[in-house]
Amino acid sequence: MSAPKINLQLQHAVGLHRSGQLDEAVRAYKKVLRKDARAVGALNLLGLAEFQLGHLPEAADALSRAARLNPDLPNIDFNLGRVLQAQGRLDEALACYQRAVARSPQDAEALTNLGTVLSALTRYDEAIAVYRRAAALAPHSPDIWHNLGNAYRAADKYDDAVTAYRSDLALRPDHVPALDSMSCLLYRLGRYEEASEASQHLVAVDPGNVDHHNNLANALSCLGRDDEALSAYDRALALDPTAAVPLYDKGAFLLSRGRFAEGWPLFASRWKVPANASKWRDYRGPRWVGDKVDGTLLVWAEQGLGDQILMCSMVPELRAYASKVVLEVEPRLVRLLQRSFPDISVIAQEPQLYGDPIAAHCPLGDLPQYLRPGAGSFERAASSYLAADQGVAADFRRRLTGDGRRVIGLSWASVHPQYGGTKSARLADLAPLMSLSNCRFVDLQYGDTRSDREQVARESGLMVEHLDDVDNTNDIDRLTALMAACDAIVTVSNTNAHLAAAQGKPTFILLSDGTALIWYWMKRGPSTPFYASARLFRKGHTQSWSDLTATAVAPAVSSCLDRQTA
Repeated sequence: MSAPKINLQLQHAVGLHRSGQLDEAVRAYKKVLRKDARAVGALNLLGLAEFQLGHLPEAADALSRAARLNPDLPNIDFNLGRVLQAQGRLDEALACYQRAVARSPQDAEALTNLGTVLSALTRYDEAIAVYRRAAALAPHSPDIWHNLGNAYRAADKYDDAVTAYRSDLALRPDHVPALDSMSCLLYRLGRYEEASEASQHLVAVDPGNVDHHNNLANALSCLGRDDEALSAYDRALALDPTAAVPLYDKGAFLLSRGRFAEGWPLFASRWKVPANASKWRDYRGPRWVGDKVDGTLLVWAEQGLGDQILMCSMVPELRAYASKVVLEVEPRLVRLLQRSFPDISVIAQEPQLYGDPIAAHCPLGDLPQYLRPGAGSFERAASSYLAADQGVAADFRRRLTGDGRRVIGLSWASVHPQYGGTKSARLADLAPLMSLSNCRFVDLQYGDTRSDREQVARESGLMVEHLDDVDNTNDIDRLTALMAACDAIVTVSNTNAHLAAAQGKPTFILLSDGTALIWYWMKRGPSTPFYASARLFRKGHTQSWSDLTATAVAPAVSSCLDRQTA
């Protein structure tokens, strides 16, 4: 067939393509290619039509053939990159987009697609740089700003992500994904007023979404606007009364306000939250509901070390409900708890289930629903229930008090996967406390603390002693004995706060506000009903840990030591 006739057929195919008649266009392009298999323009357009029809293998084949015949064909790398990206062939798509950008460095669309593939490959810093170039070229494209925000978020650069989402929202103020992402990040950053404003906007734009109402409730809760928070939780649950996250969040809210009778039943909904589902131990037999059972009652741990220690305050009371109680806990706690609860069988929690017959079982976190139903029920709680090894504690005491100084144990960091950074101080932030006279300070912090201690010694001349024969991370039993040798413990919210307070030691706990404030530390006040010896110090949102230590903690510790001496 002559070239003019082929051109006419190609023009006809293009006309069909432009009019949206894709199947007919594909047939027409193929007709051209049967006459001239090297018609690169027809191959390129055939690939685009197949892509638009969702025929990805056929599109990739046509575009790859076109690229081999003429690698300089305009847009061929971009078009092939789109198809390979849709197929999940990200490395190949990346190479295509890189060639497209090298050829047309001012092409914002090619830059955007390159950024998207880099993000999918978790190369976030490179994606950010590419998206920033695209945004400079096309500042009025909200999608570019949104993609940039997502890349910043994935790279844990939350402040930058918020700024990018705000640029998206300046162009489309009611864009729900940007509002949602921004409100969540503002909440995580502790910018609760801004988070509540973004969530209120979301609720107005998308009022039927349960999560938006719940996020608003959480932000209002952190702001202490309790009545508004409860209303928002209730609006979320009115939309879906079975929604697990709002049920659990409202339960934690009520517990943190001391409304235990209302909070515990909602707290039980934690098992419906997807993140907790894998922690469930699938024991056969009935769950314990606060009744007497004939046989063995098995209680199994479900949360972190600190939460397990807190909930174990109720374990001795279980002997009134069963002829035998078996407590299954994190292996590091077994020796300590067996000494503390001699009439309870304490075993290490293993992947396999406990194999002996049981009459009933109970997650450890369910105990307070039956044993601490209201504020008055805490009166029967023991002021201390962990029993350190007194021989080891006495040895530590002799080593630490030989010069007549008082001993204060220090712990300043949390490794909580989500809130550890917010809950943690620096050892240097406790320097105002370490200026107390006639005191020596001992390291209780788990993990490698050498650099922290050396920094404080270098910058302020203050010494924190570390006992090399105590593994603060893994040997919980000896760590507890070391705490027992101290006159007072100063710590942030971490496992050590529980280990100290559960022994009845004078325990001074530094707490951050907002999302990192766990419900059992209560929302307000200097105390918690769970630990009689704990004194709580709450850092204001704009306050530094150092200022909290200097103005509140150090004077309180000094006063406590004076009373002990008197």
